Amino acid sequence: MSKFLSKQEHNIEKPREINPDGDPIQRLQTALSTFLGTDELTAETALIINNACKKGRISFEKVEEISKGNAEDVLLLCWQWRLLIPVRSSKCGEWDDRLFMLDHGEIYELPNVVKYLIKSARRTGHWDPDFALTEIFSDTDESLRNRMPDLLKKMKGFSQSNIINAFQIKQACAKANVKQNVDTLIALLKVGGVISPKLRALAYVAKAGSPVYEINPCVLA
Repeated sequence: MSKFLSKQEHNIEKPREINPDGDPIQRLQTALSTFLGTDELTAETALIINNACKKGRISFEKVEEISKGNAEDVLLLCWQWRLLIPVRSSKCGEWDDRLFMLDHGEIYELPNVVKYLIKSARRTGHWDPDFALTEIFSDTDESLRNRMPDLLKKMKGFSQSNIINAFQIKQACAKANVKQNVDTLIALLKVGGVISPKLRALAYVAKAGSPVYEINPCVLA
């Protein structure tokens, strides 16, 4: 397992108050450092995903321009944490069908949840998945919106290496007292970039007897 992904099990309390210290990029870098560490790649990652947030995507050429020679390492880090997803795919848009290529002409996009994480981090200096989830579900029933942070925690508890099946999501909903239809909820989580079907995980699907999903690791950071 990548040394970057191995850090994702740490839970850190993240207050939402505005941090007046530093500029927005520094605050974003501080937020990222809680799970990426404090090295040069983290600083460049902050610059790159901040730039991507303007249009929701970024080109390989732009990453090269910003990263000063570390484009491949930064993009690999962003892909490992699902901060950026390659647009190119072999058949469909699910993450495990995306073709991660490091070359001119390639485009990488931000999952919707990451956009909210970035905007919040630039303001507060904290990586706040709870806030991002409530924003994604801002157009839904208030009771559902308020239960989303707890649902994510319950889903994390049922997951193994960020993998969870539909039956486990249903169990997590029951524990979090979420009354939403599970199929509808899964669709909303997919659109939000919180989960993505594991189309190639045939062994997982066979064992679970139900669809299997990857939870975006950056929302578990």
